[in-house]
Amino acid sequence: MKKHQLTAVVLSVIFTGLGLFYIGTPMLIITGALLMALQGAVLYFLLLTLGFLGFLALPAALALHIAGIVITIIYFTYRSPKKPWLEQKRQQQLSSPGAIAARTVIGLLLLAGSVYVGYTEGTAPFTKSAAEKQVVREAAEHYLEQKYGEPFKVTKMDYIWAVGSYNLTAIPEGAPELEFTLDSTDGSPPVPSGETYLNRVWGAQLRDKAEPVIDRLYPDGAFVQAWVSCNMKQVVREYDKLDSCSGEPVSQNVDIVVFADVAEGSLDQEKERILELVKQLPGVTVPGKTDLQIEYYPAKLNTPANAAKLEKRSGALQDATPTYQFREFDISRITGTSDIELRKL
Repeated sequence: MKKHQLTAVVLSVIFTGLGLFYIGTPMLIITGALLMALQGAVLYFLLLTLGFLGFLALPAALALHIAGIVITIIYFTYRSPKKPWLEQKRQQQLSSPGAIAARTVIGLLLLAGSVYVGYTEGTAPFTKSAAEKQVVREAAEHYLEQKYGEPFKVTKMDYIWAVGSYNLTAIPEGAPELEFTLDSTDGSPPVPSGETYLNRVWGAQLRDKAEPVIDRLYPDGAFVQAWVSCNMKQVVREYDKLDSCSGEPVSQNVDIVVFADVAEGSLDQEKERILELVKQLPGVTVPGKTDLQIEYYPAKLNTPANAAKLEKRSGALQDATPTYQFREFDISRITGTSDIELRKL
């Protein structure tokens, strides 16, 4: 009997209420099933509240678990002079290894089912199934293909449960380096919108136009990325044809990473170079507002590995800190080196 007692207690310690199924009296089976169902309900409550009410759910789960252990111990240790037949009844209850194994397996399956239901129902408001995501993916790809006349592929999608919408990442199959984002509603059918495809197309074109200018001014190593914002009702692929964005000026951003050992004594020379860049950029940009950022890194970091990172549109080196930084949100305000500030980082 000691062996059965130890086994039942261990099962109750590991799995809530499982030791009661091991014992297998009708009342204990009902009690064990109730404890398991309540554990699933606690899990559901915990997930549904995003863990904010964990101070209530976790003690409740612990109490249910301890109750299963205590009831198991009481069953084996309870003695009464008025009920001398209890010990014999316990021995008869645990005399069949096959029945014990069957009850234990059933209990384990019930517990797994309770946890599964609690988890799936608790996370249901915050997640979407693969089939639901596939509908949104296909709708987004179809929308992009119809609008731009070329095939696209959605490579990533995140469901934002708080607003009931999706954030998607996509690429044109003919130019996978032009990765962009878009949104989609969670309706039926889903409605994609807010894609940044043309922003990436215009940015790539601006980068190609600006690179010769930047290479002449920074021959030792410079990498440029560009972004163009313009809310156009029509599909205009050519950056040079942008003149007005629904009455607003075109907004352009040019980010440059320079590998050079800039020192205090060379700041004036560097300012002169920035001023020359500011003078030449309007020759390659369309009329509008141009935001310019330049980050300086030590020359020793100009390695093939870092160059590959920057060429893949990372825009910055995540594992290194720049030594100096220049930032001007509208370069038209710069008239001389006195307007240029190189900030030491």
